[in-house]
Amino acid sequence: MSRDSAALLEALRRVLPDGGRITGIVPLTTGFSNDTYLIEGCDLILRLPPLAGAMLDGHDVIAQARIYQQLGALADGPPVPGIAVLCEEATVLGAPFYAMERVPGEAIHDTSLQPWFTEATDAFRADICHQWASAFAGLALIAPLAVLGAPVTPEDDARRWQAFAKAADCPALVGHFDRLLAVPAPRSGPPALVHGDTKLSNLMWQDGRISAMLDWEMALNGEPLADLGYMLYGFESAYHGATTPQRQPGMLKRDAVIALWSQVSGRPAEGVFWHEIAQIGKIGAIIAEGTNMYVTGRSSDPKLLYFKNNLDYYLGVMKAMLDGGGF
Repeated sequence: MSRDSAALLEALRRVLPDGGRITGIVPLTTGFSNDTYLIEGCDLILRLPPLAGAMLDGHDVIAQARIYQQLGALADGPPVPGIAVLCEEATVLGAPFYAMERVPGEAIHDTSLQPWFTEATDAFRADICHQWASAFAGLALIAPLAVLGAPVTPEDDARRWQAFAKAADCPALVGHFDRLLAVPAPRSGPPALVHGDTKLSNLMWQDGRISAMLDWEMALNGEPLADLGYMLYGFESAYHGATTPQRQPGMLKRDAVIALWSQVSGRPAEGVFWHEIAQIGKIGAIIAEGTNMYVTGRSSDPKLLYFKNNLDYYLGVMKAMLDGGGF
């Protein structure tokens, strides 16, 4: 299922301030996440909810646009695209939407790493990793955003993903969350801004420097150790291997990332193991829902077959960590 690009093009020419400059519209990503298009001529990025419905509640595009607006107004906030147009009316394009500036640069792909990253020096990759960890650690210095509402406790966030796993018909994951929730979550300090999806590919890079921090769909006001825990899943431990970017020579090791996070955030990280398990559970819940969508025929997106083939691995990692941590 896809949108009519010609119809989008004509509607955008009517509603965008510089609509007459539009020369084309190119789909970048479409599917179970938000649909993203490049608006050529105006050099803007268009985002709309997926036609089949969003997998996650956080994929409310208007809420995301307001997060970008509030972050952009912060003197000490992360670099984010400016919002050019925000439209809550579904009558214009068939759904609420926003258009944001196209930020110069490129994200590092999760698996198909670009030559400018793989063929660089070890020192270059070490610097990339240092910037990455520091950027997300810096969010712990930002007070809760009004647009994100009341702070969420780590336990309530874990219960949310446990409910998600239950709805996805994944009883093994529900049981893993029960074990985790039997132990109170460690706190590093007062609630702060949490990105919720701190993988390397959510940063844009230009000339070796961060040009933007993207994809705030899972952002909340809460415990910043969640962001560190999510990041650490990609770094090798006794329970799981490293993901593709972190396997490259020069990338920092797990202990160095933890130390850097503590230095930049000014917070202790001793309790991060609980949060890493919780974040692996979150990833597992999303994968379980994608698997359920594929198995039940709610979606034929080929990316969801990849989810199905990897669900057992995530369940196994979470169980091993629970066992190893004495939960």
